[in-house]
Amino acid sequence: MSNAMQTLTPEISARFATIAYETLQNKSLSNSAHYSRLEAGFSFENDTLKGVSGGLLERIFKHATPFGCIAKGKTGPFKGEFVVALRGTDRRRDIITDVHCGVSTCSNGQPVHAGFNHTFNSIKQQLETYFKQASKESKTGLKIHVVGHSLGGALANLATNWLKQRFNADVKLYTFGSPRVGYPSFALKTVTATNNGIYRCVHAGDPVPLVPVWPFVHTEDEYILHGAPSITPRAHSMTDQTPGYLHTASAFSSYAAVNKGKEARLKQQVKLDYNNRLQAKPTTRWARVIGEAIMTHLAESGKLHAIQADISNTLTVYDKIARVLTDSIDISKGRADDVKGILGHILAFCGLPFKAVELTYKFIRYALGLMLDTLLKMAKRALSAA
Repeated sequence: MSNAMQTLTPEISARFATIAYETLQNKSLSNSAHYSRLEAGFSFENDTLKGVSGGLLERIFKHATPFGCIAKGKTGPFKGEFVVALRGTDRRRDIITDVHCGVSTCSNGQPVHAGFNHTFNSIKQQLETYFKQASKESKTGLKIHVVGHSLGGALANLATNWLKQRFNADVKLYTFGSPRVGYPSFALKTVTATNNGIYRCVHAGDPVPLVPVWPFVHTEDEYILHGAPSITPRAHSMTDQTPGYLHTASAFSSYAAVNKGKEARLKQQVKLDYNNRLQAKPTTRWARVIGEAIMTHLAESGKLHAIQADISNTLTVYDKIARVLTDSIDISKGRADDVKGILGHILAFCGLPFKAVELTYKFIRYALGLMLDTLLKMAKRALSAA
């Protein structure tokens, strides 16, 4: 990536993520309260990017709605550079897209969330038309910042990979409260595509970055704009004051000033003792710890790679995980204790700490489903509130 490509400030990237929602109003973006904060440095080239989201009927009838805009730097450090801003969930049909959990292959050949991929593919031709012309006019190559909140963050991940693959553009990625988009191979490809120019912002209490769950993962580094750990739907909002991503991002002059965290990649082995299950609470921290314990167990069983490599349909992945955990029970007492510890913590996380654990496939699949349902309900409430 060229050293000349600057990084958007947290406030500028958050304002672009916010103004993307206002394309839904079918009015000129110049009427937006955020326009005046951006137009000094950027001209809005295209505010009519449209995409198809939602369930089967939306896809059949190709019900397209505005999904964002494209801006171009006209002065200052971003002169000649582009910003693609993509909105997140705004209507009920988008909530379906956010939690649908099939798998398909994206532009870089890696497995990703099928619902997100479908919506991005419906936007892709418009990006192709615009940047094909822009690439002809550019003398130094395309430099593109891709921004999004929630579902828009997922689309931004996919757009970033595609813009790199299609135009060999220099790209940087900025997301706020994005769900996980793909398997580990996709996350690694995204890091390569951006030359590690990724600014994945989260609120610690936002449940949406916790879904979809294993084996979907984020890129490793994250910027924690608000550290309160208790899961709350309001933590997903872009514009609320408590905390609201625009509000928290605007408090930082640069990303270097933001506290950084990491999504675990099995660098630490996590074991859970059943007798300590009462410590598990419905927080983002415990959702991650339980996920890490499952991944640790799968890695030790030698089955992690096979499960992550499966791109047939993630609705069956959890059946396979349950089967691995069940098989472990017969191998050794230590493995059985690991499984019991995982199940006990899942039940406590879901509010059932004193429910008796059964070491059977049926019960393990039930517990995994309970965990998934609990997280999805949290995410849905957050998406609806946002």
